[in-house]
This record gives sequence, structure tokens and C-alpha cells, in this order.
Amino acid sequence: MSVLEFIKECQEKVFSGNHISAKDAEKLLNIPEEYLPDLAKCANEITRDFNGEKVDVEQLNNIKKNACSEDCTFCGQSAFFDTGIETYQLPSPEEVVSKAQKAKDEGAESYCLVAAWREPS
Repeated sequence: MSVLEFIKECQEKVFSGNHISAKDAEKLLNIPEEYLPDLAKCANEITRDFNGEKVDVEQLNNIKKNACSEDCTFCGQSAFFDTGIETYQLPSPEEVVSKAQKAKDEGAESYCLVAAWREPS
């Protein structure tokens, strides 16, 4: 089976209400780079089929930058990962509410607080 046929087969599984297997998902993650536009096209078709043309506007508020005690080198919230961005601790509840109201006023449909730590500090 060709790579394109495999991508389409996975798409058809989803359209028919089934899930793809973990093995198939891993294969999709490792397809040759030249097939990424084909994979993106199929993913977009799936998204539009399930969600239509609707777009949700979400605003994220990173509330604990560079202050997480975990050492995940891929994560910008780790205190051990130098992002070049100022470190800050949790904002006050009033600051969070104020930023949430501003996000709503600017059209955000949801507001997400992002923080990472093993335990509160």
C-alpha cells in the first residue's frame, strides 16, 4: 500500500466513525516529509466534516512562566529552560479576572490558564 493510500485509509476509518490504531497513528507521525501536505489536507477534511467552518477563538494566559520545578527541556515553563523571558509567579485572582474580561471583550470564546508544576509553590 502506498503512503497516500494509507493516509486515505486512515481518513476513511475516521469518517466511518472508527478510530485509527496506535500503530497507524505512529505510522502517520513518521510519514516522509514530502507527504505532509497530503496528511494536512486529509486532517483538514476531517476537521471540516466534524466541525464545519466554525472557528473558536481561544486566548491563553501563561500564569507561571519559567517557574515550574520540573526539568522538561521541551517546555517553556520549566525553570531550567532558558527562554529569555522574565520569570514570574502566579498573578493575583484580580489580575486573572481582569485579563479574562479583556479577552472576552476582544472576542475570545474561551480563556485558558496555563501553568505547570508538580505541586503549588
